[in-house]
Amino acid sequence: MIRYYKKFFFLKVYENWFQYKYRFGDVIGLNKYWHVKRADRQPIPAVKEINHTIELDLTQDIDTITANFSKQIRQQARIAETEGTICSFSSDIDKFVAFFNEFAQKKNIPLTSRRRVEELGDGFRISFAMNNGELLATHSYLLDKEAGIVRHYHAATRRLDDTIDRNLIGRANKYLTVKNIQFFKDEGFSIFDFGGYAKDTEDESLKGINNYKLLFGGKVVEAVGYVSYPYWLLKKIFKLVGLEGKIN
Repeated sequence: MIRYYKKFFFLKVYENWFQYKYRFGDVIGLNKYWHVKRADRQPIPAVKEINHTIELDLTQDIDTITANFSKQIRQQARIAETEGTICSFSSDIDKFVAFFNEFAQKKNIPLTSRRRVEELGDGFRISFAMNNGELLATHSYLLDKEAGIVRHYHAATRRLDDTIDRNLIGRANKYLTVKNIQFFKDEGFSIFDFGGYAKDTEDESLKGINNYKLLFGGKVVEAVGYVSYPYWLLKKIFKLVGLEGKIN
C-alpha cells in the first residue's frame, strides 16, 4: 500500500493507492483511495468513485507482451536503440525534479518537489532516457510490491525544446516505456498501469493521450476508488466557494 499526504491550506489530505486497510481514524479523516485492488473490509465506509485506466498484464510472457505493442512502437523502439538512446533507473531526485518542473511550467501542470518525492519512499521509482549525454525524457512510477502493481505517475520530455529533434525525443520516450515495462516484468510485478484513461472525453488532447497509451497493448479497465465522508464534504464546500481546482 502506498500512502502519502498533500497539503491544502492548513489541511492534510491523505492519498492511498491500490489497497484499503481499515483504520477508524481514516474514516473520520481526509482520505482518498485510488484504484483499490484489495480491501480488508466490505463494505468500505466511504463514497465510491468510478474512474478508468489502462492496464497491461505483465504475467504474459515477454514475447506476447511485445507482440501486442503496435507496429509503430516496435519500430521506433528499435530505432531509438540503434541511435544510441540509453534507458536507466536513477535515484537522482534533484535531476528529476528540475527536468520535470521545467516541462511542467511550459505545460501549465502541477509542479513536484524533492519533499514530495521523498515522502513516497520505496514506493517511487524514476527512469531516464539519455542520448549523446542529453536527457530527453523521464518517467516516474508508483510501486506496490504487495499488490503486484506499478503505475505510471509522471512523464516529461524535451519535446517543447526547439533545439533538439522532436522525432528523436518521441522515439526515446516510447523506448523508455518499452524498457520500463520489460524491467517491471522482470521485477515480478503483475500489472503495469498506464496512469489513467479519460473515458468518453471530448477533449482532443486527452483523446490523443488515450490512443497513445493503447499503442502498448493494454486494456481499459474500471478503477474503483473511494473518498472518506469528511473529504467528500470538503470537496463540496470547496466547489461552492469556487475553489474546486484546489482539491481533487
